[in-house]
Amino acid sequence: MKTIHLYRSLGVVAVGMMSMLATSCEEDIDNTASRNQSEIELAPSGEYIKLDESKPNETAVTLKWSAAHDFGEDYITTYKYEMQLIGSEATNIKEFDDDGEFFRSYTNEEMQKILVDHFGLTTSTIGEVLFTVTANFEGPRLMVPDIATATLKIKTYGPKQYKADNLYVGGSAVGEDNIKLTLKDEINKIYSYEGALAAGKINFPVDYADELNAIGPETADAPITTGEMTGVISDRAEANSWVIPSAATYRITVNMSKRTVKIVEAGAVVEAEQMFLAGTAVGEEQIEIAQTLENDQLYAWRGELKAGSLYIPLTFEGEQSMAIVPEVADNHDIEDGQLATFGQALISKVDRQYWTIPADGTYRIVLNKEEKTIAIYSAATDLKPLTVSFNNTTLGINPWKQDVNVLHMYGGFNGFAYDAGTDEETGKPLKYCQVKYDLIQSLANPKVFVYKGDVLPRTEKADDYGKKNAGWVNFCTLRYANNGWFVGSTADAERGKRNGYKEVEAGKIEGAVVGQSHNRYAYFLIPEGCNYVVVDIENNTVLFDIK
Repeated sequence: MKTIHLYRSLGVVAVGMMSMLATSCEEDIDNTASRNQSEIELAPSGEYIKLDESKPNETAVTLKWSAAHDFGEDYITTYKYEMQLIGSEATNIKEFDDDGEFFRSYTNEEMQKILVDHFGLTTSTIGEVLFTVTANFEGPRLMVPDIATATLKIKTYGPKQYKADNLYVGGSAVGEDNIKLTLKDEINKIYSYEGALAAGKINFPVDYADELNAIGPETADAPITTGEMTGVISDRAEANSWVIPSAATYRITVNMSKRTVKIVEAGAVVEAEQMFLAGTAVGEEQIEIAQTLENDQLYAWRGELKAGSLYIPLTFEGEQSMAIVPEVADNHDIEDGQLATFGQALISKVDRQYWTIPADGTYRIVLNKEEKTIAIYSAATDLKPLTVSFNNTTLGINPWKQDVNVLHMYGGFNGFAYDAGTDEETGKPLKYCQVKYDLIQSLANPKVFVYKGDVLPRTEKADDYGKKNAGWVNFCTLRYANNGWFVGSTADAERGKRNGYKEVEAGKIEGAVVGQSHNRYAYFLIPEGCNYVVVDIENNTVLFDIK
């Protein structure tokens, strides 16, 4: 058998192979002669190889293969050698070779560069590498190629990956036996644990492939905080620890995607995605307490309750294990209308910690998650809307009294667009104010009104004096003309002489002027992109923002 030396001459080989293939395709494939002549054997130096950063020039991987079957002098045999990282989108490494030795070797550094730089394998990661040797025969008849393969698991060195097959809570705060954390969110790799810890040290042992790692703080013996703390992954024997200050029940969250750790004493902060009312005062079905539009930390509800027990379960990571309850066990007084500090307890303990609703009726509940306060109002102590008095010249009622339960946007911000239909009070067509831009009364404070929705239009419109501005707006209690009670800006305005316009900055609280005077002609200029407005008629302020 003749052999041809095509050592790493990819261009020449490619052309030659195409020529051979074109010639050979005209001939019959002799499967009978070739299928039983598979003689190549590919022998790697091991099935699992861990690259050693400390020995860059030391040989890490060797591959040897035997010669293919000899079909005689009429055949030329060529060998193709390939390396492929399974799962990588990078091109395979290909070489054509016949140096008579049938051998490849790589140092630790060479293989590291191939896997990381070429194939894109991350550091400190095991990759499956497929090696293939293919012998092709060119002669009177087309012979089926002889192929041998070997798959090796090779682990790169370098910075550790933030990955875990299993994650545990460990340290003196736990005791001799580590506690396995529960994987709550497989996509984001979020693990959690809730239970008793002793005063002492804590970190998080990690099993990953053949590594024994642990997640700990950047510095040794770091105190815990109530926020998310950066976690560093390192060899288990070298990992630092956080310090648990006192024995208590703690809630732990390890976010492998964000590389953060949160260790919070149950009751220290409120962690909740949803809040509900429960107990005999509510009935069999829990009632959700809504987050207010004006404050992410504020939750409020108003409705009917029965005489009976009340507690507030918290849903966190899809489970209800904790509840908001009175701060002091066995103290069930709602402290009607008073602001009080609340506590937290396991739902299994609410048989001792709950509020007693004294009688059937309408109640308002306002809860501040950040400040850990709650106020429960009965009908006798409930917060009341602002009652205003003004001259309603459209209806000819002077003075007109009105509870402010809604505010309308009024002005040239939308070109004075209006809804179709008839006003219930006047019997006349609606004018000027569209319902889609109404501000909704807050359940937490009936003197606060909020708009959160589409970006507000900033139509350029000339006023009665020919002055043009984009997006001018104020707020009123009636939907027709300008006969109502208004919340206007502090801009200089005078009825019959001039309008006033106040430029505002998104996110900055502005002062307001209320009533039925020149303030009716004093406008705010809406900032670009604004989709959020809060009007506080208790403190006479207005906020325009982007949310």
